[in-house]
Amino acid sequence: MLTERQQDTLEFIKNYIHEQGRSPLVAEIAAGLGISSPGTTHRYIKALVDAGLLERHAGRTRGLQLVNKPLDDNEHSEQAVTLPVMGKIAAGRLIEAVADETEIDLSEMFSGKGRFVLKVNGDSMIDKAIMSGDWVVIQSQPRAQHGEIVVALVDGYDATLKTLLIHDNGTVTLMPANDHYEPITLAADRVRIQGVVVGQLRTYP
Repeated sequence: MLTERQQDTLEFIKNYIHEQGRSPLVAEIAAGLGISSPGTTHRYIKALVDAGLLERHAGRTRGLQLVNKPLDDNEHSEQAVTLPVMGKIAAGRLIEAVADETEIDLSEMFSGKGRFVLKVNGDSMIDKAIMSGDWVVIQSQPRAQHGEIVVALVDGYDATLKTLLIHDNGTVTLMPANDHYEPITLAADRVRIQGVVVGQLRTYP
């Protein structure tokens, strides 16, 4: 039989998974139950595992799973886009390496209504750190602000990724970020905005 606090822990985990679609971190369980000691929280979790009510998967930051609710394929897919944050890394001066226990949910960062992804082919935006082979996340919308990086359709046919510059004389410039390419200045009615860059992905072999 579970103690009152073990039952509270189980209920918190159940409710968290129901509301968030993923299991909580130990720190989140402790905060939710008002427990100041991570060791105490670990003991409650271990008791639930020993009772056969929870499973704990080693190697996962959010590795708790309700035994009576196995993960389905959709839930596996959601976890596949959640990565642990392991701290900060120096790109200038050296800093102390400190482990973290937070996560970045890539679905929250990049997904959203009206968003799509394009693979970049070409080097006209390299000075904006957009390289050929990168993936850019686009928010689909028919308008953009001056200075935003956009997907533009010229004359209803040619699509390009450029910085949009809007002029007072009824023209716009599609500005590359590479000195080897010339800016393209056109009448505004010849350019149709397909979307604005909101994210970027790059993988390495």
